[in-house]
Amino acid sequence: MDVRVMLQVVVFALVFTMLAKHQVWGEKDCHDDKVSVMLKCKNSIKSGGPLVLPRPGDKCCTTVQASDMACVCHILSTDDEKKVDPKRLVKVADRCGKPVPVGSDCGSWTVAPPQPSSRGHP
Repeated sequence: MDVRVMLQVVVFALVFTMLAKHQVWGEKDCHDDKVSVMLKCKNSIKSGGPLVLPRPGDKCCTTVQASDMACVCHILSTDDEKKVDPKRLVKVADRCGKPVPVGSDCGSWTVAPPQPSSRGHP
């Protein structure tokens, strides 16, 4: 076999392995969590329309509780953001008792600290 062809095969195999095995570098795979949260919480996290917060104990919150929400936020793609509002996703995670840490990326948005209440308290 020609050395050039052999080199191409080795390079192809190396690139394929790097793309297919991202967990080797210690990245956590939470794709299944993201799919579950997007399905079970779709009414609460959808972009646009009225905000419908889940109730603790419902199927959305149960799914959120079982998921790594910081990871789900981290892997939220720009295509996902066409359907899902990252701010609503963070709000739902907080409401369900699984808050995403301040400063974490949630898609293209960075989680900000909670705003102080403006109800007349100093």
